[in-house]
Amino acid sequence: MRARRGLPGRSLPAGGGRAPHRRACGRASRPPEEALYTPGVPALGLAVPPGVKRRLLDWLACPACRGAIALTRAVPDAGDIREGELACGHCGVRYPITRGIPRLVPPALAAAVRATVERFGYEWTRFAELRPEYEAQLLGWMAPVGRDAFVGQRVLDAGCGKGRHLRLASAFGAKEVIGVDLGLAVDVAAQNTADLDNVHVVQGDLTRPPLRRESLDLIYSIGVLHHLPEPEAGFRALSPLLVPGGRFVAWLYAREGNGWVLALVDPARRLTSRLPLPFVSGLAWVVAVPLWIALRVFYAPARTRPRLARALPYVSYLTDLVPFPFREVHSIAFDHLLAPVAHYMARARVERAFVEGGLTLESLRWHHANSWAASGRRVG
Repeated sequence: MRARRGLPGRSLPAGGGRAPHRRACGRASRPPEEALYTPGVPALGLAVPPGVKRRLLDWLACPACRGAIALTRAVPDAGDIREGELACGHCGVRYPITRGIPRLVPPALAAAVRATVERFGYEWTRFAELRPEYEAQLLGWMAPVGRDAFVGQRVLDAGCGKGRHLRLASAFGAKEVIGVDLGLAVDVAAQNTADLDNVHVVQGDLTRPPLRRESLDLIYSIGVLHHLPEPEAGFRALSPLLVPGGRFVAWLYAREGNGWVLALVDPARRLTSRLPLPFVSGLAWVVAVPLWIALRVFYAPARTRPRLARALPYVSYLTDLVPFPFREVHSIAFDHLLAPVAHYMARARVERAFVEGGLTLESLRWHHANSWAASGRRVG
């Protein structure tokens, strides 16, 4: 299937649902790039996000006390907000809006959280491109929940990273999509979704989400909760954002089936997560080269040769990586080496996390025999 063309320089996934809501084309000329990007975040070559849609304010809440948030200053005075300030009417804490993104970051973050945020922010600002293969990948992580679950729904991407799934949620027919991430990846996500009128990006902490309770119909979190210091805290914090009966979907690293990862990769990660990020990226490149060769030489043919497939390790997972270019394989290797925190969760722990979050577990699938695709609903 040929990918649709959207933003300049981007191949966008061919959506299986309705066409994404797009913004009008008219925009003011771009100010100097140094005013658009946080230091260290490369320009992506895209149009400047117009700003915060004012209807997003109806969803926001103070992460410190859960109080209502009010807009106290906005530039411009009308329309989408590029710069401004929000204030909590209960505790008085003020939060900035900069570069078109509300920054509702709690004042104090644990050292491990801050390190995780910084390192993933580095990754997503350097591997910022979107690829058409992401659609099949997302649907694999979410199954049996599919495209239809998004239609007409208010959706949260909990840990949106560079926005790779925000565009898909919009294409699947979501009414509104909110992406929340704690790091500088939000700047990339905002750039990557700048033309979609129903997509919003917020900088915030998933364990203290800056959103109102019972304001969402669907929450999905793909590959994020297992990087929290306590994954269960994410379940407990996010579940109340759902309306009763709202759906929760999570993809998580599994303990089962990852013996060699726990024996070799995870101990290495504990070291590499402390090393300078450019060095870790270079190390990941070295790791990616033999992996890429194996994908082309063995796993690509295995997709059509069952006998070869039966002889290969991790065949379900690695054959799914065959369509990706080398740069994406490099990103995946980098992703596994940079995180200060990574939990490989046993089945029983995933089940308990749903219970602790007040969620009924409807499906728990051992995806690729190395991860959990879990979905359920908030208890009414």
